[in-house]
Parts: sequence; C-alpha cells; structure tokens
Amino acid sequence: MLLLRILSLLLLLAVPALGADNPFTGTWKLNRAKSSLLPGDTTKSDVYRTVADESTIKVNEYVTDDKGVHNITVDAKFDGKDYPVKGDLMSDSVSYQRVNANRIKVTTKKGAQITAKASAAVSRNGRVIIVHFTVYSQGKAQSGTSVYEKQPD
Repeated sequence: MLLLRILSLLLLLAVPALGADNPFTGTWKLNRAKSSLLPGDTTKSDVYRTVADESTIKVNEYVTDDKGVHNITVDAKFDGKDYPVKGDLMSDSVSYQRVNANRIKVTTKKGAQITAKASAAVSRNGRVIIVHFTVYSQGKAQSGTSVYEKQPD
C-alpha cells in the first residue's frame, strides 16, 4: 500500500500547465489490472483529483487498503524544489520537473533520503496516465508501472 501511495503520488504530480482542456486535469483512478505494482502492495483503490496552473499543482488523493482510507495531499510548484506531502507514511516531500507538456519527472523523499523516482505521462487521447516508477527501500531499488484512467467529473 505504501508503495502504491508513492506511485500514485508521483502520478498525481504529473500535471503540467493546466487549462480547461489540459489532458492532466481531472479525476484519475488506478487500474490495478493494467498496472505492474510491486509485490505485497495491498491497495484496493486509489483515486485522485489534480488541479494545476502554469506554475503550481494541488493534489488530493484517497487510497484504500487493508488498513483503511488514507488522504494524501500536495501543494507544490514545477520548479524542482522540495514541497511537503501530507498523509503519506513513505514520504514527507516531493519535487516536480517538467520534461514537456505531457510528461513530468517526480522525486519523493523521507527526510533527506530519496524514496522514489518516477516519470508520468498522459496518453495522446488524454484518457490514461502511465507512471513508470522506481522505489528505493532498504538499499534495494524496485521498479513498476501504474496505470490511471480518467474518470467523468
């Protein structure tokens, strides 16, 4: 579950400049069947809403696992600097960098330690976000992919 939180948080952060027609804008839901999550992940549901403009991003995510519902929030800028993460046990800060209009890079940390890195991209049709991630834990790096589908507002 904690790993999925990191992944979803990374995905949630995958929002570049937003306008009314920006493909990253909206509510996104994890599709576990299409994702390649890490072994032991107990996430049952992961839904997040992203709101952003040219320089800022706000994320509100709800993750349900075998321990309950967890609300993760982020309010950050696309400037590569660390910003606080609330509600996630695996990270307390995140930074975002834009690669292009449809792709961003994300790094999460717990204290000074990097806990995950990811690249998130929206599909050409604007209906899917794919996050390729690597999680760092106990000296090991594990990689996977999360697939999120856009939900009707």
